[in-house]
Amino acid sequence: MGETKMLVVVLLLVIIFLGIAAFLFYIEKRLQKAEQDIQSMQDTEKKQESTKVNGDEA
Repeated sequence: MGETKMLVVVLLLVIIFLGIAAFLFYIEKRLQKAEQDIQSMQDTEKKQESTKVNGDEA
């Protein structure tokens, strides 16, 4: 009986750990995409500013 309870506790801990790991992986992917989007917007703004400074507006 005690061994069964221990097995249940271990399985629950494994499930919780896997859930946390999956959540962190998901958040990391979203953060990487957000960083890429911000970098892309900053690059676009720099290009627009440089064309205004140089007078090369299209």
